[in-house]
Amino acid sequence: MPKTAKQKYAVGIDLGGTNVVAVLMSTTGKVIAEKRFMTFADKGPDFVIENISDNVKIMTRDAGTAIKDISRVGIGAPGPLDSKKGIVLVAPNMPGWKNIKLKDELEKHLKLKTGVENDANCATFAEKWVGAAKNSDNVVGFTLGTGVGGGIVIGGKLLRGVTYTAGELGHVAVEINGRKCGCGSNGCLETYASATGIAKTAVEEIRQGRASIITEMVKGDLNKITSKTVYEALLQKDKLAEEVWAKFIKYLAAGVADMINILNPEIIVIAGGVINAGEKLFAPLREETGKRAFAAPFNACRILPAKLGELAGAIGAAGIVIFEGDYYGI
Repeated sequence: MPKTAKQKYAVGIDLGGTNVVAVLMSTTGKVIAEKRFMTFADKGPDFVIENISDNVKIMTRDAGTAIKDISRVGIGAPGPLDSKKGIVLVAPNMPGWKNIKLKDELEKHLKLKTGVENDANCATFAEKWVGAAKNSDNVVGFTLGTGVGGGIVIGGKLLRGVTYTAGELGHVAVEINGRKCGCGSNGCLETYASATGIAKTAVEEIRQGRASIITEMVKGDLNKITSKTVYEALLQKDKLAEEVWAKFIKYLAAGVADMINILNPEIIVIAGGVINAGEKLFAPLREETGKRAFAAPFNACRILPAKLGELAGAIGAAGIVIFEGDYYGI
């Protein structure tokens, strides 16, 4: 069991382009208080950081906790970052966020030692700490949303890599000459297994003349097709929706099988709204992954839905500074 920091509480923050989620955590993994508020990213980094600081103070005060009882803060941030120095290198969806010294600025405002980490890493660490992968030390997390995020825990610790960018699972290539990805490459998992990718597959098929109730559902406006539209058509046994869903499963299984073969984890955690599909996702995903992965590591690995929902990033941000504070210089 990792050695925990000697403290009563930690604060975890999940910084998103639209909203921020903050939690006050005990070192045993209990959520004492939580707070959600708008990011106001258009107002620039200085405003966002001050707003976070103010709301953390309000949350702790309302919980009846003194700031002096909190010895550290963790914050999960988007975009490529230098987690060692606590610098957000760039956050594409947040104006002005380039080379922002988030660690230094938060420490200045809150007077608390702070660690900065990739948001998907935080979410995976949360599931390993108190979620679906609790008590497991070798965990891979896939977060399926607008894109595909990921995190890797090996031997109980986050895998960060030389430039602190390990775990970009959405950019595993599943089609060498496939769709152009926002990262500049082609055929990334993100372009096929994200919510955006599912919708795009349906649109491509319909534009090629395929008949589907999806067209009626969006009243002919293909720009309104979402992954939810595809899933609703799937429930109505629409043939095209079934084919699109099966393609999504195959691409996701390819990415999952790669991680099983390379990392030999105990648990693969899948997060994102798509997990609400339940066994319509997990049964075929397990079957397809089993066809692609080596038998021994596949049989030793469980593929599970995430448990912590929208609190995962904030909980994980608190967890990383509790368990891995030395890395952040805390």
